[in-house]
Amino acid sequence: MTPPAARKPSSKSSAPSSTSPEKDLAGSRAVLALGAEDFLAERVVAAVVASARVADPSVERRDVDLAADDAFGALVEASSPNLFGDAAVIVARSAEVADDAMVAALIRAAADGEVALVVVHPGGIKGRKVADALKAAGFTVAPCEKAKGRAVDDFVARELKAARRVATPEAVEALRLALGDDLRALSAACAQLVSDLADDPITAESVAQYYDGVADVPGYLVSDAVLAGRAGEVLRRSRWALTNDPGAGPALSAAVAAGLRGMAKVASAPRGAADAEVAREAGVPPFKVRTLREMSARWHPAALAAAVVSIADADAAVKGRDIDGPSMSQEGLDRDQGSYRLERALLDAVNHRSGPAGSRPPKS
Repeated sequence: MTPPAARKPSSKSSAPSSTSPEKDLAGSRAVLALGAEDFLAERVVAAVVASARVADPSVERRDVDLAADDAFGALVEASSPNLFGDAAVIVARSAEVADDAMVAALIRAAADGEVALVVVHPGGIKGRKVADALKAAGFTVAPCEKAKGRAVDDFVARELKAARRVATPEAVEALRLALGDDLRALSAACAQLVSDLADDPITAESVAQYYDGVADVPGYLVSDAVLAGRAGEVLRRSRWALTNDPGAGPALSAAVAAGLRGMAKVASAPRGAADAEVAREAGVPPFKVRTLREMSARWHPAALAAAVVSIADADAAVKGRDIDGPSMSQEGLDRDQGSYRLERALLDAVNHRSGPAGSRPPKS
């Protein structure tokens, strides 16, 4: 299901941050959208244009690409008042390649006050002198850096808060695992969930209903249920996934195996290690480290190791191969047999997660 376009940001203001740069720009006449996140830069542009049109609905938007061959002439023309005295907002992109004459023209236009300006700059080392010059000239800086880690969670929370809605931490985690850290996709997902769901809080179950066909959501939900020891949910979710897509077995086994390996690596990390360092070593998102630590405390180490091996056997089974001890049978398994092996491995992993020490779940 493709999420609809994101709704326009709420007019309510909040504390500025790298994931809400359009806030508090009302009335700003010279803005520097600084950072590599295009989605946030687009929001800054939209906010400045909308603010200008509140005062004058006839405001014209004039776009100038500062990397174009005729950029200087286009910038001077866009900055010049026309015969009718129409107000305008100039959106100047590719500011990182602007030369001294262009920078001077931008500063002059801001000082004259005839037009409003939004200068879009991707940040970084290239063109730093341009950004510094505009800052020194009094341009309002709207940070548009790429969001990472907890900043992405904060972005989702603000999107929902703007719509007077809330979501559980599990729902936010499910969204991120489904869609990654793409702010545009997350904003659109929030808009869709807000539009179609009436009750708060929005839950992981709600996310699953909408995004079960998107990158690893069914696998994530089954994996999460296995790690948390929820046998009934493991059975229900795995059967639901396999009923809707009989070929989903390899994806489910891969997701659960990745979850178990990630938890094992997190559990073996030195005490006191920073979440970011543990996440890098374990190959998991930083926001998931704390959850995995809490879950691993409920697993006996021997049971966790046995579960990893059992799921590896099941992974071969759902791909049509039968592992018996150290060897692999040449007799193939059909899809139903493989699905049964996977189901048994998932339930055995949950049922044996507390030991006994050194045991391995019985082969089904």
